[in-house]
Amino acid sequence: MIITTARKQIKTLANEAERISRDLDSNYFLRDDRSVTTLVNEYKEDVLIVGKDRLTLYPKDGGQPFFYHPNSAMFRVKQFLKTGYDPLVEVGRLQKGMNVLDCTLGLAADALVAKIAVGECGHVTGIEANHILAYLVRYGLHNWKDGHPYLLKAMKTIEVIHQSHFTFLQSCEDESYDVIYFDPMFESNIESIGLKGLKSFAVYDDLTFETIHEAKRVSKKRIILKDHFQSKRFERFGFHVVKRQHTTFRYGFIEK
Repeated sequence: MIITTARKQIKTLANEAERISRDLDSNYFLRDDRSVTTLVNEYKEDVLIVGKDRLTLYPKDGGQPFFYHPNSAMFRVKQFLKTGYDPLVEVGRLQKGMNVLDCTLGLAADALVAKIAVGECGHVTGIEANHILAYLVRYGLHNWKDGHPYLLKAMKTIEVIHQSHFTFLQSCEDESYDVIYFDPMFESNIESIGLKGLKSFAVYDDLTFETIHEAKRVSKKRIILKDHFQSKRFERFGFHVVKRQHTTFRYGFIEK
């Protein structure tokens, strides 16, 4: 992957682009007024464009560009603040001051809702095995500018860790998180939710009995699973299913 700047902001963003290239162990190249297509054809690499407060990834295979945007999270947060209801908050019994671990961070929509629910005195950690996605989402959470100050502050406090969830859970002490959350649907639905640009970077880290065993050790209160309503994972791993009408997915939980 190569790193460069937006065409009209070469001088102002060069230092930031060089810093990001070091973070990602990638090469930084001067833009020199070249189009993204020209850069892809010339270097035969994915291209990450550093813009003002935004990173955009252009896959070398010509796939859909990707940049972080908290669309679905913003809608859910607004609904939660208005009604006091969100299915994840309800199933997880999330309360102020809780410590939540999101083992499949994705675009951090669930993590952001959880952070609003647990408040400033609570903490949310998100684990993402895809190193590019982890970096882009962390950058997006810290640099997004559009929204209520309370929401923007919450976004900046979500801790993003690049690691497999099993490896991370192994490193945790017993009962170090109140609630642990898994959403394997995100990994399998990369194409259908408009993230085709991330397909070549995807890490399909399915749930295992070993992972659930570690989650039981690390959680204090509940383990939550979000999955397709026909998924066999609920029964396989012993989750109690919360039935919801007119939805393609359901939540399940294991009580400690």
